[in-house]
Amino acid sequence: MKETRVSIQTYDEQGLRFEYPSDWVLEETEDGSVRTVAVQAPDGLGFTVIQTDDSRPDPAEIADAALQAMRDDYPEVGAQPVLETINDHAATGHDLEFVALDMTNAATIRCFRTPRRTILVLGQWSDMGDAELPELIRDVVLSIEETE
Repeated sequence: MKETRVSIQTYDEQGLRFEYPSDWVLEETEDGSVRTVAVQAPDGLGFTVIQTDDSRPDPAEIADAALQAMRDDYPEVGAQPVLETINDHAATGHDLEFVALDMTNAATIRCFRTPRRTILVLGQWSDMGDAELPELIRDVVLSIEETE
């Protein structure tokens, strides 16, 4: 089996740090207390969106609202609830599977609260993308940490 090495870049701005593949495109937006950072694979078949909210809403409510938004767009989405730890923070969320544009897609929603903010993460990939996409997105999610 061929081993592929991925060059990694670190995002480290406004108290948020995470690692992502260096060939992915990064976009940032800010709206009041909410900051969104998105990284997307060059082929567009995988991405991760990280949203921080300094007003600290309840993580379970935010994760469920993200799931509902996905269900609004994809009524046949299958979802499994998930609890896991991301850098010592208890995260709640869902693992999803759905079909869009005749492609099977999967997504992961995770949300946790720190003393400073609530962090929502949505990672999504298509089965038409690189076989490494699920692992690359998982690595982004697990690398998220608050630095201030």
